[in-house]
Amino acid sequence: MNSVFSLLNVNPGLKLSVRSMSKKLGIKKKEVFFLCFKDNRIRRVSGVEVGSNKYNMSVFTIDPR
Repeated sequence: MNSVFSLLNVNPGLKLSVRSMSKKLGIKKKEVFFLCFKDNRIRRVSGVEVGSNKYNMSVFTIDPR
């Protein structure tokens, strides 16, 4: 199972950056990015959702059901 998905699945709706996920999981940021884009259940957060107007962000989440 995807370790990033299992981390985000504990708190659905929680928005975590690649850096914070890599620290919590103990893996490289490059690997976290790969796992986030590989899994269809994980989506990239827009800048408006986290209070920034940035277009591309390194923040991902899982939508609550």
